[in-house]
Amino acid sequence: MLRSPLNRYGFTFVELVMVVGLLVILAAIAIPNFIDFRRDAKNATTQAALGTLRSAIVIASASIQLKEDPSQSTPKFPTFEEMQANSFLDVHPVLKGSKIVDTTGEIPKNPWTEPKLPSSYFNKIFKCEGPKGTVHPTELNQGWCYLESTGEIWANSKLNGDVATENTF
Repeated sequence: MLRSPLNRYGFTFVELVMVVGLLVILAAIAIPNFIDFRRDAKNATTQAALGTLRSAIVIASASIQLKEDPSQSTPKFPTFEEMQANSFLDVHPVLKGSKIVDTTGEIPKNPWTEPKLPSSYFNKIFKCEGPKGTVHPTELNQGWCYLESTGEIWANSKLNGDVATENTF
């Protein structure tokens, strides 16, 4: 039995173009939203890690005030070297050897660290002299900035590029 040309199976070129056009429009809407979720997720992870670090610094400062001899000139906050080692050193003789951040592994990682760097750069702590929000002058976009005179810590990165950047949390 012969079929007439009007009874062919399949899609016309116009129908295929319309479907592809709709998929392109949907992708154009969905991709920017997905990228925003990645930024939001990194910001939330940064804030959680900073919460851990800041809580540890406050607890360490309270331990220093309670346990160390005030007649000795021990620093009020953990020193930069102590934060790097995640352990109290000789400047705090009573607390010496105690962990500052009580974690199973290392200092929490900064998710805004430059992804091309080795993983050991994600949790480094750098001595930053400026106010909160500045980054280390030579070690950009990696680890954390610590100001030992005030006990402040923030992300050492400006990769976010948004109004609320990761180093101002």
